[in-house]
Amino acid sequence: MRLVPAVLIALLGIGYLNAQKTDNKPNLPSLPGDVITPSRGIGPFDAKQAKEWQDTAEILCAQSRYDEAEKLYLRLLEEREHALGLNNPELASDLNDLGRVSFAQMKYQQATSYYERSLQIMETAKGKQDLAVVGPLEKLTRISETQEKYPLAEQYARRAVATVENIKGPDAAELAPELEAVGELLLIQKQFSSAEPLFDRAVKILEKTSGVTSSDLLPSLDGLATAYDNMHRQNDAETAWRRALSVRESAYGPSTVEVAGTLEDLGKLYFGQKRYPEASYCYERALYIRTKAHGENSADTQATLNAVAQVYAAQGRQTDAEPLYRGMLSAKELDTVASLNSLAALLADRNHNPEAESLYKLSIALLDKKGFVAARKPVLNPSDPPPPQLAETLDQYTALLKRMHKKSDAAKMEARARILHGIPDPDKKKTR
Repeated sequence: MRLVPAVLIALLGIGYLNAQKTDNKPNLPSLPGDVITPSRGIGPFDAKQAKEWQDTAEILCAQSRYDEAEKLYLRLLEEREHALGLNNPELASDLNDLGRVSFAQMKYQQATSYYERSLQIMETAKGKQDLAVVGPLEKLTRISETQEKYPLAEQYARRAVATVENIKGPDAAELAPELEAVGELLLIQKQFSSAEPLFDRAVKILEKTSGVTSSDLLPSLDGLATAYDNMHRQNDAETAWRRALSVRESAYGPSTVEVAGTLEDLGKLYFGQKRYPEASYCYERALYIRTKAHGENSADTQATLNAVAQVYAAQGRQTDAEPLYRGMLSAKELDTVASLNSLAALLADRNHNPEAESLYKLSIALLDKKGFVAARKPVLNPSDPPPPQLAETLDQYTALLKRMHKKSDAAKMEARARILHGIPDPDKKKTR
């Protein structure tokens, strides 16, 4: 009779274990840091089953089904914790996967928790100065930057720099991307003088390790040029961007979109220096590339087209600028008008009145689809009025015409602007 309780206990234990094995629903753990299950490190771990879950989760991620992938990654983490314990370095891969799918779902705080736990595990297992901590630090840098927590992101990035430098040495190739990461964060925070030496150091490292024409140099050269430009060291910025242009042409080909971006950077630099022929060359070449790659109607092509037209207008090449502006998409016309009017106001301030007048005429032509301004007796259709920008443009144009002593034209534009603003004609009031 004494054997019965023992047998019952054994049978109950076997039934519990079988229930655990046949349960297909994942027992999802709480977030990292909380108690998940009462027992840890008891094994065994089914590597074949884990591989199936891992592969399925990756397929789900490729299909952007992140919530389903997350459940599998959570089950993987739980099973590995049961087999290996809470602080085994092998948990890092599951935590990083969970951080990745949480990040994709914009669950940033949850992703941060996973990455922080991964970092803590690596620090405990390998030490705080081991290369194993660099991966979690990079991920924490990225997620902090996404949340615009730039000082925190900078702390993580600087720690990654110190770790790589301590282990690999001050001239290691692995150090360059870490320096670039800190430099980019400093650019975002407008700390240009602090960013410049980091990019310069990365360039020097990569020249030694990858070669002076390697595409690995491009992020550092771009960062260096941006820092120089914002520090008003335009000659140095030009040198860096021209070198980046040469590297991109060699690496990707002379007519690729990668090259177009650098040409536009140079064009903007030259335009700011009033070096219009150089700016025109860069923008025209970029326009050709973008039109060929994306078509005439893409947003990138339209933006470059607008830049070309502004350079032409600044050079007084109105006959060249006009067809470009007229060829722009109607969806982009209001942005185009804003650019035209801004440039016209700038030219008017510099007493380049004829050029400013041409730009205002272009704006009016783009906005006045129904011929309201040109009509001899303009009538406003309340059900289909012109865009509000037309009245604003006419106000600016009227002021310019008065400065140019074109009284008749000014009176005509002013009368049409009054109709658009809903202001009664003062001459009609007098006759009444």
